[in-house]
Amino acid sequence: MSENTPENTVPSSRSPGTAPASHLVWLGPALAGVAIALTLGLAWQAYDRFQTMEVQLARRIGTFDAASEEARAAAKAANAALADLRGRLATLESAGQETQNQQLALNAMYQDIARSQDERVVADLEQTLLLAQQQLQLAGNVKAALIGLDAAATRLAQLDKPQFNGLRDAIARDMERLKLLPAADILSVNARLEALIQNVDRLKPESETEPAPKQAPVADGGAVDTLARFSAEAWKEFKSLVRIRRLDHPELPLLAPSQLYFLRENLKLRLLSARMSLLQRDETAFRNDITEAHSWTRRYFNPRDEATSAVLASLDEMRKVPVVLKDAEIDASLKAARAARGKSH
Repeated sequence: MSENTPENTVPSSRSPGTAPASHLVWLGPALAGVAIALTLGLAWQAYDRFQTMEVQLARRIGTFDAASEEARAAAKAANAALADLRGRLATLESAGQETQNQQLALNAMYQDIARSQDERVVADLEQTLLLAQQQLQLAGNVKAALIGLDAAATRLAQLDKPQFNGLRDAIARDMERLKLLPAADILSVNARLEALIQNVDRLKPESETEPAPKQAPVADGGAVDTLARFSAEAWKEFKSLVRIRRLDHPELPLLAPSQLYFLRENLKLRLLSARMSLLQRDETAFRNDITEAHSWTRRYFNPRDEATSAVLASLDEMRKVPVVLKDAEIDASLKAARAARGKSH
């Protein structure tokens, strides 16, 4: 009994030492798992940051590409503007060179004119007469021509030199003849043509249907039978399918809306051509255009309409308007000025 007692006490003395060893067995894997979890967390966090940076980088690259495209477009526009400016600069340089050449020519002419006082006076008077002649030939402006002739006569009267008596007599004769010419009111005729062009769209074609008369409203009564009301509406619809109108020119076909549009535009072009002929003093072309416009208006548009009647009356009046001023020239004064310039040399 006494021998077994020590042996039995040995296991009990070792049992406290085995407990820490078993704890160390599972503590290592636990620490390894925590380390792995931390590593994975750090890796995921790094991956997430990398993804965010990649998205931001992609956005910045996109913004940079857009800015680059805008910069390229701006550079292209700047190059185009620069090319345009270079072209304009070249044109301005050419015009400047031409102006300089003209200035040199004018200076040479002025130096030649400055030889004597009489020669300068005659040259100025001839220039005034040429401007008056241009007013007569290009614009038919008798009033402006008379103003120029009066200025020349006033200057000659102030000089009071006998060598200019022939020029003074010629200017006086041309002034008296111009005062007797019939005035052609070009501005008034031009304004009337402009008004006619504006009123072309108001003209009603002869084929245009007249507005249907308004039907008197039918009073609702209890005595009106449904069948009678239906028959009346059916008869009304049937009558609206057929319309009979009077046409002054039955040989003309009905115009479609597109054809009517081109008819109006061609009539406007005729009137515009008459305006150009009026400003160019081409009386033959002016009368042909006015006559053709009158024929088209009378043929294709309703003559019973007030607007059409007014246009026809205006065209009839303009066919009688004088366009060319006969004997509207001052050749005698110009010849006398050239003769006086020849005597002054």
